[in-house]
Amino acid sequence: MNPGRPPLWVTILIIIFLLPVTAFPVMLNHAAPGSETLTFVWIYPFYMLLSAWLAYNAYASRSYITVVLLALMALSTAALWILLLNPETLEMV
Repeated sequence: MNPGRPPLWVTILIIIFLLPVTAFPVMLNHAAPGSETLTFVWIYPFYMLLSAWLAYNAYASRSYITVVLLALMALSTAALWILLLNPETLEMV
């Protein structure tokens, strides 16, 4: 095994956490035009790809960073879907 690469199970886990990016067109349909949520939807795929890349590269030297990035990916996906499915939550803030 190459010491610079993470194990296969970590790679598969990163790919699983990256799968919600495929729902990007659905997210765009749920976002109201001109809203702040639309900005978050457009940033989301770039954020997720960057986080996955960083999690993959960080595993060799700092595996805990990979765990933190995966947790943030899951939480940001959940938060974005909450904003999209409940637009009144953004108005309450």
